[in-house]
Amino acid sequence: MTNKVVNSLMEHVLIWPAQFPLLLKGLVENNGAFILDALEAWPECETLTDQQGVRSSVLPPLMYILWLKPLEPFESCHYQHIDDYDEAHQTYCDDLLAHIADAGVSKDELIAKLLGVFAQYADIKAQLAYHTEVSPATLLLNKTYTRALLLLLHHGLTLTAQEACELWRIADEAIREQLSDMLNSVLQDTVATLQLAVECLQNDEAYIGLLQHLCDGDEVERLLDQALLAHVVSKQAKQSIALKLIEKGASGQSKDESGKSAMMWLVEQGFVSAAEALKEQYCPQSLDDLGRNLMHYAVLSNSTAMLELVESMGVDPRLADVTGMTPYRLANQAQAVAAKKFLEARGIIELSFAAKYEKVARVYSLYALVAILMPVQLNFFFNESHGDKLSATIMISSLTLLFFALARWQKRSPLYPQDASPWSLIGVNVLAWLSMSLQFLFSVVVLIAVMGS
Repeated sequence: MTNKVVNSLMEHVLIWPAQFPLLLKGLVENNGAFILDALEAWPECETLTDQQGVRSSVLPPLMYILWLKPLEPFESCHYQHIDDYDEAHQTYCDDLLAHIADAGVSKDELIAKLLGVFAQYADIKAQLAYHTEVSPATLLLNKTYTRALLLLLHHGLTLTAQEACELWRIADEAIREQLSDMLNSVLQDTVATLQLAVECLQNDEAYIGLLQHLCDGDEVERLLDQALLAHVVSKQAKQSIALKLIEKGASGQSKDESGKSAMMWLVEQGFVSAAEALKEQYCPQSLDDLGRNLMHYAVLSNSTAMLELVESMGVDPRLADVTGMTPYRLANQAQAVAAKKFLEARGIIELSFAAKYEKVARVYSLYALVAILMPVQLNFFFNESHGDKLSATIMISSLTLLFFALARWQKRSPLYPQDASPWSLIGVNVLAWLSMSLQFLFSVVVLIAVMGS
């Protein structure tokens, strides 16, 4: 313990009044006379500060019942406990508590029984309203005294969001069932409790029951989905917890700030079983803000099983996002070898930008040759100095047909880029088609002339 904490303890002293042994004896023996005498003589609850700055506090009797006996030095970080009764009374209290413990009664049971008797002679709710350094709920939660805490809840104790979630975590089914009947009246802030329960839900499915008692069915599903998203986004994400959330009703539809859904996160993480559980209810056409679908994230998982699952959902494996990134290109970029082989096995192969440029250049070079052969054909056709027009026409037309056929064949290749062409290339394409048409016409005219002669 640091010097700062030690000094803090020494500066705030909790006085155990001399009346406490009599109160404890009366509560154990259920002796109303002893209890009333102790309460009547109980010193005023207040905090005084001496000239050295040391604060001395006397608290309501309720708080001492929760402790049962003064804590050892440094056992508590809120007060330095000092009793104000003689050694005989100290020995009596220690022996009494030891005897009760030997009888097999836990401290939780003992405190709950003492509080039950105490409630007949004192206003517990009024004592709970007294401000202390440590709240009764926190004190009991630290010791996991759930029975005593439940009794105080019946007498007006309220819980913060942190205390409510902690109590739900450590409580057994019987305590949870009783707690659920009074949740609305014991929570200090229902909204804050909901938010904290959703956060805690990422690591413990027990909080689902708390959510179900705090809101209706549709709201529970929405909160479960938010919890699923928050869990799969975290670095400590586990498929087992994701599956539990899905089993309870999470749909995987919730999206983060980039439009990426919980389902997409599950796919990217490679959680095949969790993704399989959401397969039937998830829309395979869903996209994030980048225009990416599940196949993009299946590629990032680099899991063949995940890729097969996403494929079975009918997700488009060739879809390009807003930047033009397809799953295959993403696999190359991420060096996802298994994903790349998976796509190539299904005929999905894309060229690099340099290879694409080379392929486009080759096709439109052939189109340009086809277009250039049109004026050559016109020259032979209308120049009277060339006598053998039939041979020239057939030869040039044959070359045109060959170049055009080669260009079309390469353009129909599955690897040929499907991107939109600029207007200049569209013009070359139009001239090539025009050249083919005119040369076909010239060939027909020449053939008719030769046959007519």
